[in-house]
Amino acid sequence: MPVQWRRFYPGWNGPHAILLASMARLFAAFIAALLLCAAAHATLVALVPSKDGLLVAADSRITFLGAECDGAFKIIEPARPLRTVAIVTGDAIFVAPPPAGAANLCRYLETAPRRLNIDALVRSYLDRSADDPAQLAFDGLSAACVRQVERFRRAYPETLRRFTGRDIFSVVVASYDPASQAALLRNFVVRIDARTRRVRAARFTETAISPHDARGVWLYGETSYVDRYVYAGFGRKFLSSATVGFLRTRIPVRDTPMDPAVSVAVNIIQAAGRAAQVVPAPSGIGGSIRVVLLGNRPRPESVPWAAAQDFR
Repeated sequence: MPVQWRRFYPGWNGPHAILLASMARLFAAFIAALLLCAAAHATLVALVPSKDGLLVAADSRITFLGAECDGAFKIIEPARPLRTVAIVTGDAIFVAPPPAGAANLCRYLETAPRRLNIDALVRSYLDRSADDPAQLAFDGLSAACVRQVERFRRAYPETLRRFTGRDIFSVVVASYDPASQAALLRNFVVRIDARTRRVRAARFTETAISPHDARGVWLYGETSYVDRYVYAGFGRKFLSSATVGFLRTRIPVRDTPMDPAVSVAVNIIQAAGRAAQVVPAPSGIGGSIRVVLLGNRPRPESVPWAAAQDFR
């Protein structure tokens, strides 16, 4: 209790003061435990199959302690499997907290010690797999993620307490087979079960998209935000007429050239970024947009596109 308050409340000089001081120390310790690690949030990725291959587009914004940091390339390009990329959204990176009074949080994040780095784990796991994406042990990847999170929680038990009953992060692995011209999207989340309090992988999905299937856009990350504020909200005005037509028209993937697929993926991320300027998303959406193609070549190909811009 501050000294100036004691002049008006003399009783605080006795046992009440000791109790209050003890509670203050416990609260300070709790806050210190939470600050042992700070999370960096990743946001929005769009995948669009075309007759030339699978297009993968992602924004480059990461939210860190309230700061919006741009320039992070979120598409993981492992050495193996071939024609495969991975994306991790959510709270997949936890770092040591910045020193008090740090002037530039984004610069600090670039070199901060990683105490949990699921992006690096996913890349390492995929690099050790076979060339053929069909041989990827997806359950092994999810188990590796769960083990890593469990080790992190044992070291910093308070950091993940707020995720009880919630997803921590999501992992997407996207592949393309040039022989069949089919795309394969596999996804799972890692969460803390509300009943058991155990870390587990859940909601496994596998989506195979053949050239005969209807084209579409698959989003990961801030999907609820896009559904509410872009597809069904005021942000719809930021979608081009070509994007709206693409989403409404049932045309097979085999009849969809690469260029319109790129434009649609980029435009949806752009629209979400512009909407987030008005109604902030849970994690920031914006920054420069990167696009890669999974096609005939063994490695992902960077795809340039016109009118590149940042969102702030």
